[in-house]
Amino acid sequence: MLEAIVVVGLITVSSVGIIQMKTSLSALDADKASNLVRSQLTYARQIAVNQRRNVEVQFVGDDEMTVTRMNADASETVLADVTLPTGYVFGLPSGVNADTPDAYGNTTAVYFNEEAGGTFLSDGTFVDSSTSVLLNGSVFTIGSGNGSARSVTLAGSTGRVKQYWLSGSTWVVR
Repeated sequence: MLEAIVVVGLITVSSVGIIQMKTSLSALDADKASNLVRSQLTYARQIAVNQRRNVEVQFVGDDEMTVTRMNADASETVLADVTLPTGYVFGLPSGVNADTPDAYGNTTAVYFNEEAGGTFLSDGTFVDSSTSVLLNGSVFTIGSGNGSARSVTLAGSTGRVKQYWLSGSTWVVR
């Protein structure tokens, strides 16, 4: 009888642990998508500054980013072409109208003053590729549900990147 109680107790503890692990894994996957966007923006800026070349960042479709260096001879070199982890897209959480505290815009999942990307200049600023106007912007990623929603913001004048996660209907800086 004692052995049966111990077995039932172990099964109960194990099932609680598995449920908690699934929640933790979902949060890690959501962070992975956001970290990918952040790291690619940081990488593009660093290449622009280190190599003194313009580096273009484009968001393609609903889950792809490209980073392209503009070479001195007017040719281009694709430095990165990455996709978000499986199940994640550039998307806005449903039922949440609030923008991040940076307030760079949230009318679309990728928003850089109504553009889908821009160019880092050799001084580290982020500008519109055609007009050289400074761009601030936000990139929202989401998987299955608002609990997986994350945002990355970019300040065009400094190249500063911040990450946020959604807590209820409020964006919280990471």
